[in-house]
Amino acid sequence: GYSPGELVQQPLDCLIPKSYRGKHQSHFRRFHEHGQAMAMGDRPFVYGLDKSGNEIPLSISIANMDFDNERYSIAVMRDIGELQSEITEITFMAETDVLTGLGNRVQLSHALEAAIEKKSQFSLLYLDLEKFKPINDKHGHEVGDRVLQIVAKRLQALIRSQDLAVRIGGDEFVLFLDGMVDAGILEQRAMAVANSIKRPFHVGELSGVVGVNIGGAQYPRDGNSEQALLNVADHNMYRAKQGGLAYKTSD
Repeated sequence: GYSPGELVQQPLDCLIPKSYRGKHQSHFRRFHEHGQAMAMGDRPFVYGLDKSGNEIPLSISIANMDFDNERYSIAVMRDIGELQSEITEITFMAETDVLTGLGNRVQLSHALEAAIEKKSQFSLLYLDLEKFKPINDKHGHEVGDRVLQIVAKRLQALIRSQDLAVRIGGDEFVLFLDGMVDAGILEQRAMAVANSIKRPFHVGELSGVVGVNIGGAQYPRDGNSEQALLNVADHNMYRAKQGGLAYKTSD
């Protein structure tokens, strides 16, 4: 937003967010004395300030140049706001199930990794639909896809903003429930999910019902890794299916 003339001889701090200025000054002094040419930061972008004081994503490359026994430091900054928007969109697409609009296995992995790293308590509900395959086989994939979309909307309506609903493939879904480890509350949530899913659906002239078997797992009680927790939740889902139950968790 600046013209070149407005920036000449101005302190560099006018381009640095206030919260970063102290750290930036110490890093700059160290680089000015000893630094080698580099792309700045360990992320694909850093933030700077535009003329209006808004933070914008920038790519920055820096280098030192010695001339007539004087050292100069040079920074080349590029506004990458448009590129960052494209990166955000690509990331969203990579983490989203195209059919249902829910998250996918990639997004679930990221959520689990982050929660485990922070040692934040959470629970998983592993869902497998009942009576879906006959509908899909008899009425075709288009109707089957529509049923999956209806189920996805019902799941999305039941979770909080800090939770996550994902489709991990076929007619299997997982709910990541942040901070929810009370066994009684978790069972109530699982039964609410089961009751919502088994409500009649309508696709064109077709009306029908699908059921669900749900297996639960809790972190850290049931495991300390993504795969261990998913295995426990999957195993409990099969226990629920074998016992004709809507929900089953570890004993």
